[in-house]
Amino acid sequence: MTGAPVIAPVLAGLAALLLFSHGAARRHGKIRDRFVLLLKDLPGVPADAAAEDAFMPAMLRARLHRAGIAVSPRGCAAAGFALLLLTVSAGRIAGPVAGLAAGALAVLAAWLVLNHRAAVRLRRLSDAMPGFLERLRQALGVGNSLAGALARAVETAPPVVADCFAPALRRIAHGGGVAESLERRAAELDLYELHLLATAARTHLRFGGSLTAILRGMTETIRRRASVERQLRADTTQTRASAWVLALLPLLVAALVMLSNRAYARWFLETGAGHRMIVFCVVFQLAGAWCMRRIARARY
Repeated sequence: MTGAPVIAPVLAGLAALLLFSHGAARRHGKIRDRFVLLLKDLPGVPADAAAEDAFMPAMLRARLHRAGIAVSPRGCAAAGFALLLLTVSAGRIAGPVAGLAAGALAVLAAWLVLNHRAAVRLRRLSDAMPGFLERLRQALGVGNSLAGALARAVETAPPVVADCFAPALRRIAHGGGVAESLERRAAELDLYELHLLATAARTHLRFGGSLTAILRGMTETIRRRASVERQLRADTTQTRASAWVLALLPLLVAALVMLSNRAYARWFLETGAGHRMIVFCVVFQLAGAWCMRRIARARY
């Protein structure tokens, strides 16, 4: 099997790396649990301070926060072993190039699903924020403090909003500052409305003034922004549809040609020049899709 001596050390190295990462994560978890037992009764220590996903890269951790997914070290190790098993199985069935391609496609598919789930969750949260800010303003108007008004507004909020503010409320309950907790949550989710709320809380605590008036103006601004975004999406529908057609048409044509002419398909799968052509096609297809996405996406 061509390329097997090359791929075998790579797969062995991946397996060793996964085993080492799993062992290190288990040791980190044991140490973390000891600190939780020592510090759980001390004031000023947030309950979720030790629950950070420090064993993952920052970019992946941010995506998981936005998608609302909590992953343990054991879950990461299981996913890594599943990816390794898929790569090895595809390599033994169709060759090393197909094995590596299957592993890369699995990672890409998981990343796309994660990004889609994060985008859907943030969109739902953004749609629910104007009503939440209005309830927060009403709670402040009857004499509650900012922390108390935040807790009361979360009690009657939709589940997506309650899940968003639960870590911030836990930090506040254990002695953390309101503005610091909101700023941290806004940095984790990178949501426009949360950044506005955190900035308003920081400004109110530093300079004073009427926070209810600020929240009223924020709510109106967010609603106007949502209206402009809906109009913008309606105006760019034709451009986005053209982008989808141009991105999917080469894939459809290639699939039809491969199915109708097997001899033509074997040249791509069995020769070195065919492998290079496949790589070039995939690279240029991804580059073209990225360019069309940049053109079709309008931001302000």
